[in-house]
Amino acid sequence: MTFPVIAASMMDGFTDPEDGMFDVSHWLAEKKGFFPVPIIITEPAIGYGAGAALVFLHDPLAGRVPDGETFDPQSKDAEGKLIPPSVSALFGMYTENDTWMAGGAHMGVWKNDNIRYTGALATGSIKIKFYRNILGQDIAVDSTIEPDILYQDLKFRLAGSKFFAGASYLLLDTSNEFGFAAVDPTFKSNSRDAAVILSLEYDSRNTIFTPTDGISSSLEATLFREAVGSDTEFEKYRAKLFYFTPLADTFVLGLRGDVETINGDPNDIPFYMYPDVGLRGIPVMRYQGESVAVAEAELGWNFTSRWSVLGFGGAGRTTGIVDNAKVTRVYSKGVGLRYFIARRFGAHVGFDIARGPEDTAFYLQFGHAWR
Repeated sequence: MTFPVIAASMMDGFTDPEDGMFDVSHWLAEKKGFFPVPIIITEPAIGYGAGAALVFLHDPLAGRVPDGETFDPQSKDAEGKLIPPSVSALFGMYTENDTWMAGGAHMGVWKNDNIRYTGALATGSIKIKFYRNILGQDIAVDSTIEPDILYQDLKFRLAGSKFFAGASYLLLDTSNEFGFAAVDPTFKSNSRDAAVILSLEYDSRNTIFTPTDGISSSLEATLFREAVGSDTEFEKYRAKLFYFTPLADTFVLGLRGDVETINGDPNDIPFYMYPDVGLRGIPVMRYQGESVAVAEAELGWNFTSRWSVLGFGGAGRTTGIVDNAKVTRVYSKGVGLRYFIARRFGAHVGFDIARGPEDTAFYLQFGHAWR
């Protein structure tokens, strides 16, 4: 068998028979067992980096069908019948500012997707700046956060609906070091933060990867209590909503709202626990506050069946950590390019370029940015 024949045979698994374009759906659909996954990091708060995950798929990546049912992926009424796979993974990553993380996780999908479990163990060292208003100016503080993380989450589908209710447990044993650049000494602290998290979620999106229709929303209460192992007591509350709708055959509108607040004695709340503005173009922890609200809109145009461009813009609002009367408003905007890489999964891949108040940032994306 000649090389061109072998190459053509290999490419058969990466070609969509519907349009003859490059597509990884067929290759991914039957993927089961061990599966290496590269990790590329472009978060401006910690710099560019890379890593890898060794994933074990307990079921085919395309999912499985409920007990006693059959599934034809070509059927027009197939939507909603696939059950997500159970997945285990080991991972590690490293960035240019010497931030690193390593750990393992498992996501179990049980009882025909009526029960979902997620568990994770991780450790690492995160070098990141946070900002505090001192004498009317935002001053950058260099920090190193070294966490040991335990996370356990269990969710239950409510009466066969698209609603899930759940409870989680989060434990963080953290060593912290922080101070001003080029100034000694640095300050050190150790803390244990433990919380019970109660959540209610609704998800009607047509895919979890790059939705074009549907709603994803959640309410979450995170209660840090000494009774569950925390050194201090405080709480966080969060509500978020993602809405997607096709405006025409080639346009998709996405809207996002996200509100988070923290309540407690400022002397008891670790600096990394304060909510922050999460928008493309703004580094993580750049704008923190006792209360944070974010709104974002995105419009995508599918100018061919495989390629699309999008524009997005967002605004964030924070209240002061010490002075609630101080309000900060920030804005970001950007553009992106996407390729429809997996038709069966509704997944796009591409990049975004976003501009925030200070910097321009570059992001690689698999699936939607609002994950």
